[in-house]
Amino acid sequence: MTKGIELIKRLSLAFGPSGWEDDVRAVIREEIGKAADSITEDRVGNLIVRVKGRGLDYNASKPARMMIAAHMDEVGFMVKDVTDEGYLKFSPIGGMDPRVLCGRHVMIHTDKGTEVPAMIATKAIHLQSAEDRAKATPTKKMYFDIGARTKEEGFKAVSVGDCGVFDSDFMTFGKDGAFLKGKALDDRLGCAALIEAIRDLHDSPCDLPFDVYFCFTCNEEIGISGAGVAAFTVEPDMALLVEACAVNDLPGVPGASRVASLGGGCVLTLVDSTALYDQSLTAFLRHTAEDQGVRYQIKQGTGDVTDGGFIQRSMAGVKTALLSVPVRYTHSAASVARYADYESARDLLIAALRNWKA
Repeated sequence: MTKGIELIKRLSLAFGPSGWEDDVRAVIREEIGKAADSITEDRVGNLIVRVKGRGLDYNASKPARMMIAAHMDEVGFMVKDVTDEGYLKFSPIGGMDPRVLCGRHVMIHTDKGTEVPAMIATKAIHLQSAEDRAKATPTKKMYFDIGARTKEEGFKAVSVGDCGVFDSDFMTFGKDGAFLKGKALDDRLGCAALIEAIRDLHDSPCDLPFDVYFCFTCNEEIGISGAGVAAFTVEPDMALLVEACAVNDLPGVPGASRVASLGGGCVLTLVDSTALYDQSLTAFLRHTAEDQGVRYQIKQGTGDVTDGGFIQRSMAGVKTALLSVPVRYTHSAASVARYADYESARDLLIAALRNWKA
């Protein structure tokens, strides 16, 4: 594996449902090392990494501020009860399609500091009624099987409030290993791009006309945006969000409904459910991509919910743009991305910082 894929793998495998991002923060701190001027954590758990500007256009007494954000958290599950038979009832953390849950492995992290493997299950198909089989099984009719036989045995292993995430292997597949499969690619791909940009600026310093605040944010998947809090902390003049873009490039789906396609390069979004992105910043990203030969595509649609609106509407307003990596099967145990698309997003991020003219 390349260093970039190894970084994505490490981030993907880290435990980090919304509100429990400690392990992801630790990985990011270690990967950044001494490549930044400062690393701080705010009150809600955002990790804010500062890279100072320099050069003739840099105003050291009152520097402009660029915020670049990617969220650390992933979808997950919270234990809410144990049945008399020892099964665990749970609630989802973040939005998931219940049709992809049954049969999946989950790893629960307990308040005792232990890890408990579990299987998501419900009644077998031949025990379901015709009515049950005709619709998706709701999560309230699912449970975790941890091998406990009684309520007491279940509560010895876990507590109400313990959280879990998909226990899913990370792998490359396809010709020359071009595709990546793993959990939490939304938005550990964005986190990886930010880390690589920080390393690049450290290894080959350039004249930045502003201070850059790389914000690894929390709580995006449950709609309580850590990025909005980070924006109030940083008080940026402009912001760039680096995300995963859910795509639908499947057989039988017409082009306009696919949103974007794997292999088409990174994705630039003009508008989504949360924000109308700044035209000048987006145009600068497009021109930079064309000048640098970076493959990109424009998102065909206005759906999705991101942190963009929280940043854009913070304080007196922030000019904000959105750069994404296209990902299939988001919020599942087996999200899929193409490494070349990730490279496009990473390279465009770095090129934009090194050639800033917006």
